[in-house]
Formats: sequence, structure tokens, C-alpha cells
Amino acid sequence: MSDMSLAPTKLQYTCLVFSVISALTIPASSQRVTITVDAAKVENHISPRMYAAFVEMMNEDVKRGMTAEMLLDRSFEEASDYLSLPAHWQIEPDERNDNGGAIHFAQTTDEAYPKEFSKDMPSIGNLPQHSLRVAVAPGDVNDSRRGFSQGHLSIVAHQQYNGYLWTRTLAPSGAQHPGYTGKITALLEEDNTDGTTYAETTVAEIGSDAGGEWKQYRFQLNPSQTDRFAKLSFLFNGHGTLFIDQASLEPASSQGEVRADSEAMIAQLHPSFIRWPGGNVAQDYHWQWGIGPRDLRPVWINKAWSNAPEPGDLGTDEYLALCARLHIEPSITVNVEGSGATAEEAAAWVEYVNGPATSRYGAMRAANGHPEPYGVKQWELGNEIFGDWVRGHTTAEAYARAAVRYATAMHAVDPTIRLTAVGEGIMPEQETWNSTVLRIAGPVIDYLAIHDYNSVSQNAKAADPYAELMAKAGEFERGYRHTAELIAKLAPGRNIKQIVNEWNLFYDANTIQGITGAVWAARMMNGFERNGETVEANSISDLLNGWAGGVIQASRDRIYGTAQYYALKLYADHLGADRLNLALDSPELRPGVKTVDAVASRSADGTRVYLKLSNAERDHASSAHIELKAFPHTAAVEVDTLKAEAAETRNTFANPHALKPVHSTISCAATCNINLPANSVTILTFVKPAATHSSH
Repeated sequence: MSDMSLAPTKLQYTCLVFSVISALTIPASSQRVTITVDAAKVENHISPRMYAAFVEMMNEDVKRGMTAEMLLDRSFEEASDYLSLPAHWQIEPDERNDNGGAIHFAQTTDEAYPKEFSKDMPSIGNLPQHSLRVAVAPGDVNDSRRGFSQGHLSIVAHQQYNGYLWTRTLAPSGAQHPGYTGKITALLEEDNTDGTTYAETTVAEIGSDAGGEWKQYRFQLNPSQTDRFAKLSFLFNGHGTLFIDQASLEPASSQGEVRADSEAMIAQLHPSFIRWPGGNVAQDYHWQWGIGPRDLRPVWINKAWSNAPEPGDLGTDEYLALCARLHIEPSITVNVEGSGATAEEAAAWVEYVNGPATSRYGAMRAANGHPEPYGVKQWELGNEIFGDWVRGHTTAEAYARAAVRYATAMHAVDPTIRLTAVGEGIMPEQETWNSTVLRIAGPVIDYLAIHDYNSVSQNAKAADPYAELMAKAGEFERGYRHTAELIAKLAPGRNIKQIVNEWNLFYDANTIQGITGAVWAARMMNGFERNGETVEANSISDLLNGWAGGVIQASRDRIYGTAQYYALKLYADHLGADRLNLALDSPELRPGVKTVDAVASRSADGTRVYLKLSNAERDHASSAHIELKAFPHTAAVEVDTLKAEAAETRNTFANPHALKPVHSTISCAATCNINLPANSVTILTFVKPAATHSSH
């Protein structure tokens, strides 16, 4: 061998230099991933409705989380204390001293606003309506402050708050004091005895000629200071007896009973539709409880969720107004055979929403302020009726026949509506249920609802519970393909689509709300897009509060989006119309489960290609080599990455922005390399050059 044979060739030298550079730019612990996207090959179309939302009257999902009302038990219905003040209300100034009979309270059914509801309203059970009777003595032996208050209210300096209350001054028969005369004052104050007053206004000056009818008094308060733990006080400078009911306090910034911060967070997700009112609670809810003036609506017992008292502040018209403001399609779930519901009741709801103002229920809608029909097209026939945890639970055959009856009645009112039937995705007998529903109700439905949840207990016994968790997304995806085969077989020609309108993890908050929940959610969404021909839309559970899975978490005055919220936003912001052919070579978490999951799509206008990547590698970054064929693009490629420094990192009320997507750009020709952080969600956007774009 000559000395010449030891000299490196040009190719060897180039490879050596590349290896050195790679070693400097890519950590040695990185795992190599290869992705090839062919933009000339379309695998399936993706529905523009793919990313939707789900809202349920569950815990503080709607009340307090979504609604703007700041007062709890504003109609004085909850159990009272020894002073006869209902829950959440307290005496003013405090309980230090005997008030000498200066003021007395009684939670009473003698009077209420309203005392009775329309005979057409479905029963709320044995729930008499209450008011608060206040008796104020002529003299004051201890303190000039006589009244009651509610604390734990968060107020902002120089922001307007709008309030009101209803009063009736008629004294009860045999009362010690006559009807009340004097002043009623409302104050926002520091929640301490003799604390600072931030705002004060006279609510009413009631004279002896006030009469005995219920009357509403409105007021405004503009506090001088911010206080996260303030109180609203009602003080009585007068004497006599009066009844108080339906008190209210809301920020002036809110619209249509919806919190401004919650509405803004929902708007950023821009879901295609919002499913409402549930969820399990749909099988208890009667729509008549949520129409008309809010103070004439009942508080009802939420049997689905802890038997909690549920105010009717956000009903049909408020929900539809929110959808209209945010340009979101509504999707209404009717009660099927739960708690006395009937097909006629469901049809009446369709008429209230979509019927002409000349119809019986359309006229009710017009009287409530909306003469024009709403034109809601998407309606769902019950929720999870396969489960014994809901009212109306029954067999697959009984449900399917009920669905046909309900569909017939609802289509008679509006034949253009599209109906979703209850399908099953979370129970072992799902195939039997889905087959029966498709066979019987297939001719009258347009969609089949699928619910997919994955719990820690399901994965705990696996050799690698984390890998098993990530594998579940693939199992669900195979389920969608199998259900599509059932649809083709049992409802031929109907083109019934699946809507996965509930899905998430039953895990601890750190897992669901942290980066692991986002990485898993990205795999679920990749699966939805890969099955776009059969999966029309999806909505994670839940949109707001309800449980740890709520992607928006809202306390009484603070709010944050979870890591899943930002993953959803990334996917909705980068929704393509056509899924493109993609070849992926990746290491595996365990056999059959790749560390990186990927999907590629092209925008509806053809100017962008989106590459969505879920990296479930926990310990090391993954180096991805990407090749994009048949799509000339600018050298600058946009990159949005959601990652965490530690798996347990998550957003909280104290630190709401610990996890947020980071935007950057990389230079990329026909091929490029990118480092995918461990436990991350990444979306690359390739953009056509302007000249090509303009000629498209």
C-alpha cells in the first residue's frame, strides 16, 4: 500500500467535517429520526371543523368559571346558619355583640321572586323558592351598621361593577315591624370589621308609599382600590320589614353573563363549535330552566355532579349569543329519556331555537329578545346513555329506538338539522353498542359520538406505564378505523362521520396539565387528522374547569391555560385541509410505539405545509432529519415548540405562563435538521415563495 492510499478522498473529508459539525450541534444523546413528506400525495382530507370544544355544567365549569356573576347563592336558596342567613352571607358589622334586636334575618318561603314558576316548566323537584326576610328595629342599641354582606370578592380599582337586588316591603301578617322605610346602601369594602370602604352608593330610598310589589333596584360601584378579598355589603338605615331576593354583582366588562377573561381565552382557541350543555348533565337538564329573564329561572339540583345547586344564569340564549360573538357554531345536546324528558320536549327546544317567531316556542324566543331563528344545525341525542351513571341509562336497542323517535320529532320541526347519536368508545362492549345503534338509528343520524378516556389504573401494571400511556393514542386511532368499517357495513350510503366529542386522561393534575398531557394530546390529534375521512371533529374534555382536565382553569379572579390548551391552540392555528403522505423512521418507546409521532398537512389555500411532531422521548432530545418533496418553499421555516424543563412543570394560578409555545425560525432547503426537545410538541410551517403563492 502506498502513502497515497492513506490520504482522505474529498468525499471522506466532507463526511468527516459533517460528522464534526453534527457532533457540535446535536447532543450525543440525541436519537435520530427521519421524516419524509411528499406533498404530491394526499392521503385524506381534514374537516375544517376538526377542533371543537366541550362545555358542561360540571362543578365550576359554567357557574363562576364561565359566568360573570360574582355572588354565590344570590337567590338565598342554600342552607342557612343559626342567624338564618343562607350560605355565603354574613351579618354586618359582625357577631361580636348582641345586636339587641336591631336586625333579624329569616330565610323564608313566605315570599320569593319568583314564588312559583310557569306550569309549563319541568319540575325542579321539591325545591321551594326562598327569599331573605330582613327586619330592622326602629332604634339601634349597638352599632350604626345594620345589614349583611358576602365576602371573598375580587375587585379591581377604577373598574365598574354593576349590581342589583329585588325587594318587597310588604310586612308579613302579625309582624313586629311594619313595611320597611328608609335607605338601602351598597358598599364594596375591605373584608374586615371597620375596614376601608372602596365604593359606596345608595341603592334605594324606600318611603311609606312604596307598595307591596317586588321591585328591582340597580346600582353601580367603582372601587378606589384593588382587593382580591373584598366584600359587598348591604346596609339598612331605616326600620321595618322587607324581603330581599335575586341580588347580583358583575363586572361591567362582561357580556351576556360571560366573564371577559374566560371569553377571551375561548376566543384564542377559535373552536369550530362548542358542545353544550353536556355531558352527563344533559341527561338531567330541561331547557326551559334556562330561558327568559334570569331572575325568573330556577336554581336546580345538578344530580350528575355532587347534587350541587345550579343557577340558570347561562341558558340557551346566552350560550347562543356567546357563539355568535365568537363566530363559533353551536352544538346542543338534548336530554333523551332522562329525568322525565320526552321527544316532544326535544322538538320544542328545536322550535325555540330554530322555529319562526309565529310558532309557539319561536314566539317565546322572540319575547325573550331574539325574533330571528338562530338556525342551529348540530344537535346531539343524549349523552353516554350506555352508562348507569346517567339518568335515562338503557340498552343499546332501547336507546337506538328512542333516538329514532327523537329524530323524527325534531326533524318534523326542522328537517335541515344534523343529528349525533351516542356511540361508545370507553367501555368493553363498545362494538355491540355501536353496531346496534348504527343498525337501528343509522338511517336518521349524521354523526356517531365517541368518548375516549385513558386512566392511570389502565396503565399502572404495564412494564413501562409511560410507554403504555402513549400507546393508548394509537389504540384509540385503530378504534376509529374499526368504527368506520362498522358504519360502512351497517349504514351503507349514509356517510356517517365520527365526532370524538370527549377525550382526555384520568390522571393527576401534574400529568394532565403538564407537558406529558400535551404530548399525549398531540398524538391523539395526529390520529384524528390521520383519520380525517371518518373523524369529522373532536373536543377535549373539558373546555373550562370541571376537573383537572379542563384546558382553561379559572378561579374567581385568575385564569390560565394548561399545556393541553396551548397544544390545542397550536393544532387549531395550523389546521390543514389535506393530509400528506409521510414516512417516519423513529426509535421506539417500546415495540410498536415510536418516540416521535408525526402528521403533515397542507393548508386549504395551498400556500403552507404543516408538520406536527409529538416527541415522547423523556430523557433526550431527538434529532430529526426532514425532507419535504414537491413543495418549493422559502428558506425560513417557522417553528412553534411547546416544551418543559421538567415533566412536573405546569401552569398554575401563581405562575400561569410556565409553559407556553416558543416561536422561532430555522433555515431549511429541500432537507433540514431540527432538534426536538425531550417531551415536546413542535409544529413546523413551510411557506411557498410569494411569487409561487400569487400564481396559485
